[in-house]
Amino acid sequence: MFGAIIKNYGDSEVFELSNTLELPKINSNQVMVEIYSTSVNPIDLMKREGYGKIIFEKQRKLTFPWVLGSDFSGVVKKIGNKVTRFSAGDKVWGCTSDASHGTYAQYGVFDQAEIDFKPTGLSFNEAASLPYVALTTWAGLIRWAGLRPQDIMNKKVFVQAGAGGVGTFAIQLLKSWNCTVATTCSPQNHQLVKRLGADVAIDYSQEDFTKILKEYDIVLDSVGELGGAETIHRCTSVLKQQSSSHYITLNHSFMKTIEEKGLLLGVPHAIFLRQKTKREFKPINIHWSLFRPSLSGLQELGKLTSEGSVKPVIDSVYELKDISKAHDRVGTGHSCGKVVVEIRK
Repeated sequence: MFGAIIKNYGDSEVFELSNTLELPKINSNQVMVEIYSTSVNPIDLMKREGYGKIIFEKQRKLTFPWVLGSDFSGVVKKIGNKVTRFSAGDKVWGCTSDASHGTYAQYGVFDQAEIDFKPTGLSFNEAASLPYVALTTWAGLIRWAGLRPQDIMNKKVFVQAGAGGVGTFAIQLLKSWNCTVATTCSPQNHQLVKRLGADVAIDYSQEDFTKILKEYDIVLDSVGELGGAETIHRCTSVLKQQSSSHYITLNHSFMKTIEEKGLLLGVPHAIFLRQKTKREFKPINIHWSLFRPSLSGLQELGKLTSEGSVKPVIDSVYELKDISKAHDRVGTGHSCGKVVVEIRK
């Protein structure tokens, strides 16, 4: 099969196209999908540069070559003997956390709990743009913060970086729950985020959100430590100082600590740092979020898109041969919505 691979860590130029990749083997609980479309997420750029290699190399059967990518949409080609939900020819979408089965390739093998039927109203490109950012948001709010949709309804929520992939989805999801939503973005994206449902759009280059926002209930922070050590202090300052408030960050020191101290010492030390941070900011609840696949989250996403509550926001579409350009586009930090990669037209 064909795909885009890396044979070492580095910048976007490390990608190579190959037509001789081995077809992935399927086990009894897995589904083989012919991938029509995938997308590029910031985590893909970080992995390409070596982020989290202690964890991801341990997960992979072969260190290199490595096929990156998490999102996918496509058509089922083959199913394992214990799979009952799907048949060959079904149009599906999903997102994988398995480092051994990336999606920048012609075929992928995925656990049946990582995929669902593609909403009929979405093209393959549109479908591939949503699962990772949706399930990242879902994991932060539902899994790590322990909130239910009814706990979030009618709350005031601040979303850092509203024009990015996570931000454009999170604004729509929160608005479907009748939240008051504030966000930061560049002035040229104010119209977009307001169209998606943001009530307050703040120019991060000219305005200080800590002087504008007060008494919020939840912060969903896509910037986190990437914005410097003061980010958490600034974000928590806009929250109500009470135990019902939640700060959820997608970028924190968990993986960096493991990188610095190794797996054996790094995991307990990262947990120690997380608990220390939680104590420091009490009564506000602090959550370090990590992506986790969720079939219930994916099914809820399908429901929201079918209802029209959530619509894909696509910045640009590239062919697989231009995967380096797609990574460079995400690397600018100025993409508006998702960068999609079309595997099969």
